[in-house]
Amino acid sequence: MEGLYFYWLAWIGWIWVTFIMDKNHRHRQKWALWLLAVIIAAPYKVDILFFELHMSAVPIAMFIFFETRRKKTGSFLYLFLTSFIIMLAYTSFLMFELFDPVWVLFDRNIMLGATGFYLAILLHKEKHDRLLALLTGFLQGDIIFSVVLSRFNFPHAVASMGFMDLLFISGWMLIAWSAVESVIAVMSKSTLNEAEGEEQKTS
Repeated sequence: MEGLYFYWLAWIGWIWVTFIMDKNHRHRQKWALWLLAVIIAAPYKVDILFFELHMSAVPIAMFIFFETRRKKTGSFLYLFLTSFIIMLAYTSFLMFELFDPVWVLFDRNIMLGATGFYLAILLHKEKHDRLLALLTGFLQGDIIFSVVLSRFNFPHAVASMGFMDLLFISGWMLIAWSAVESVIAVMSKSTLNEAEGEEQKTS
């Protein structure tokens, strides 16, 4: 059932941000409102030009715009380049799946989500930039794929429930990886402090 992963992961994220996250966190309210807007808008869709657009694309696009508009030119251009790479990977995966679905060995959401996740952590060090590149690349890729299919009279809805599934799977992979990185950093710092303490004792 398309949308199952999306609703499950989105509601978990909203509950976490609203009730568990530190209330003094500066991004708490923004994240809660954004997640709620995406959840509310997801079932609705409109016809624009020659393709169908699910309204969940609107809060995603607005989030990308507001988060990138204050970036410096160099940082913005690098983000544009990395999101373009993710877009190409996303569109290429869907095209290969369309013409030769045999090579998709298991759940396509996991495979495509893992591809976006890997490219995001490979191309960016900052957690925030990883998420922006992933959102931008996937959304652009879905639009490009819809435009390509429209030339052959094959309908493809932009930001459909299937798209939201793989987007949130990939996003949660990034969150899990960031948590692992934080734990490793804390452990490394603790080990380093213990080593320095032992050196001071011996000296």
